[in-house]
Order: sequence, then C-alpha cells, then structure tokens
Amino acid sequence: MYQTTLGEDELYHCPFEGGHQCKHKPTKLKCNYDKYVDSHLRPFKCKNAACSGARFSSTTCLLRHEREAHGMHGHGSKPHLCIFPGCERAVPGKGFPRRYNLFDHMRRVHNYTRRALPSEAELSGSRAGGKGARRKRKALG
Repeated sequence: MYQTTLGEDELYHCPFEGGHQCKHKPTKLKCNYDKYVDSHLRPFKCKNAACSGARFSSTTCLLRHEREAHGMHGHGSKPHLCIFPGCERAVPGKGFPRRYNLFDHMRRVHNYTRRALPSEAELSGSRAGGKGARRKRKALG
C-alpha cells in the first residue's frame, strides 16, 4: 500500500478513501499519504503481554503508550494528583502523567470548572515532590 503513484488530479489518495472510517483528504505530499496508511493499518505494536497486542499508528503514539501505561523510558511517575480530598486519584502513584488528563478527570468526575488555571497553592498538593514544578522566568531589565 505504501507503493503508490499520483492520481490523475496529481494528488495522493488514501487507499481506504470512501470507507466509513476514512476522512482523509487527497494530499500533494507522499509523507502525508504514508501517515494516512499508517493510521488505518496501525503497524506499531506494544510488546507488553498485558496489552494483548495494542496497535498504534506511529512510533510516537507507541512510545507515549509505553511511557504512560507501563512506566517505561524513565517515566514511571504520575505526578499530577486530583485536588479533591477522598478521590482515589489524589493518592501518590494513582495520579495522571499529564496535566491535561488531570483536568479532564476533574471536569468529568467532579464537575470542576475553572475560569483560570488553579493557583499554585491548589497545585502544590497535586505534585509528587518538586520534580516538574513550573518556575517563572526572571524578568529582564
């Protein structure tokens, strides 16, 4: 499938075009065509037996999965903890590897809405240790 030629319109067309799950638009770039094919075939597999052959469309997606699901590549911690007392995700080791996922959890599970980012005081309880703490840049001048 990766060996293809330009169509009459001088564009690459996804071989799954017209299928119910394909929303790819014709492209001028062969590299984009290859990504289209990868998104359908998902050629990258997780080798962990617990995943029963989970498949991914790119090495980036596979590496993120290995890092977050299996703690591989030096990223085993889940430092973003829920700020709601009593929540199972507020316990060290049960948090989220990504800050976005934490806020998504709080919105869905706790109906948390925010107009601005939580204060550092709120977040200080959601970080395991000081690792990953954000620091303001020094003002120039």
